[in-house]
Amino acid sequence: MPLTLLSKGASWIPMSWVRPLSGVSLVVPFYHVVGDHYLPHVSNLYRFRSVKEFRQDLEFFTRNFKPVSLSDIVDALDGRGTLPPSCFHLTFDDGFREAYDIIAPILRRAGIPATFFMPTSFLDNGGMPLHNELSLLLDRLESSNPPSRAERARFESLLPPARRPFSSLRERVLSIRYAQRSVVAALAEVLDVDLRRYVLDYQPHLSSDELADLLRQGFSVGSHSCDHPLYSDLPLDEQFAQTRISMELLISRFGVSPKAFAFPFNDSGVRPELFSKFFAEPLLNVSFGTSGLIRHFNPRNIQRINMEKTPAPAEHIVARQFARATFFRVRSGSARQRSGGEPAAAVLHSGAQRNNAALLRNGDTA
Repeated sequence: MPLTLLSKGASWIPMSWVRPLSGVSLVVPFYHVVGDHYLPHVSNLYRFRSVKEFRQDLEFFTRNFKPVSLSDIVDALDGRGTLPPSCFHLTFDDGFREAYDIIAPILRRAGIPATFFMPTSFLDNGGMPLHNELSLLLDRLESSNPPSRAERARFESLLPPARRPFSSLRERVLSIRYAQRSVVAALAEVLDVDLRRYVLDYQPHLSSDELADLLRQGFSVGSHSCDHPLYSDLPLDEQFAQTRISMELLISRFGVSPKAFAFPFNDSGVRPELFSKFFAEPLLNVSFGTSGLIRHFNPRNIQRINMEKTPAPAEHIVARQFARATFFRVRSGSARQRSGGEPAAAVLHSGAQRNNAALLRNGDTA
């Protein structure tokens, strides 16, 4: 309850007040797509920024923070440099073509670095992630030409059982998990939705030439797994294989460096062993989650701010995240005082790792 009240109230607190209390230096926002048109494979999943809203976000970030590159972040983690007290790095997930058509031209004119994370199975439009296919099914169900009663009944019979009483049809569709993805082809057939034709006609993802051109323009590219599963749904060896195969493809074909990875959906429930495997080889130099400005137990896994799902201005979104970070920082400090030592998350890291992590956070040397 205190966190909820603090988070809601922070939208109206000047960011200059709450930011120093948070101990946060680096802010990493993430987006998926920017555009002014309805996208059948995305619009049924979340609200994304219009071009005007995105430009307003950029004005906010450049006015309040200094842009840094992915290499700057990795250099700070490796102890080869330091980051400014208030800085930001933009990231974009899922490798949609709007990254090349809309986002990159805006960023290039503004001189703002960014990293684009690609699920490599869909490079050159070899298909779409499960959740984007589900969005297409919802588009058909909710269209002006909905399926007949018989089609709808057949469709519902193929869906997984409802997870809770009174689940809506929409909720049941979106509840289909990665392990159940084989049912999507049958669902699409019932609704007469040609998933492959949609991909061929719309070309929703980046091509190899476009991705290579993003790199030539000075942007960074990272892995977003092979085919976008929720990692906590996979065994540890599959989590590592998804990352390794995707990352090695980007290195061999495009020479990407530094080696960066963004977890599809989120990194909740991912065990410490995976991060140990990531950074021991090292397969990766840095990874990214989606939990806002909360510090992760591994300092090389940096959490990001979701800039979508809401029409709220960037200032309000970021202020709320600073408030959350402040709350957890105060709570962590209280726990340290009661125990006479560091919180459990900090104890997991070596002294060198904790020092490197402090480079990414203003005043946080725990």
